Amino acid sequence: MSSLVEKIRSASILEKNYAERLRELSKKLRHPVLRGLFYAVAYDSEKHAMLYEVLGELLSATQPMISEEDLEFIIERVEEHIRLESEMIESTRKLLEETGDPRLKLVLSAILDDEIKHHRLLVDIRDKIARKETFTEEDFWNMVWKDSPYHGAPGG
Repeated sequence: MSSLVEKIRSASILEKNYAERLRELSKKLRHPVLRGLFYAVAYDSEKHAMLYEVLGELLSATQPMISEEDLEFIIERVEEHIRLESEMIESTRKLLEETGDPRLKLVLSAILDDEIKHHRLLVDIRDKIARKETFTEEDFWNMVWKDSPYHGAPGG
């Protein structure tokens, strides 16, 4: 196993342990906002652990290609979620503008930051990952005809 894969798996374990410690801390707090904020950070650490695991899989195994049909489905759904994230960004911004309470501003700002990150991530998934990992009919025919040493003819 490569050194990078080992480092990634180690980071996943660290994130899981950190998430557990934050969850334990949040359970001991009676203040609802503090409890919620610490739990939210724990949840993010769990998410990071899962993403590290996915990176380990990406580096240690061949990934399947995405069919054109699956790509259409993925893009359709991602477009829907991009639109929903845009709506959530706008509604959170409005709430943030309406309040003067610094406690509400803190939490709403954290939510807004996450919504903006989600929006960017979904756009990147659509543009940089899904399309790149797709195996199209054109790719197939290029392999058969163009990329083949005999261009699809019997190889002599």
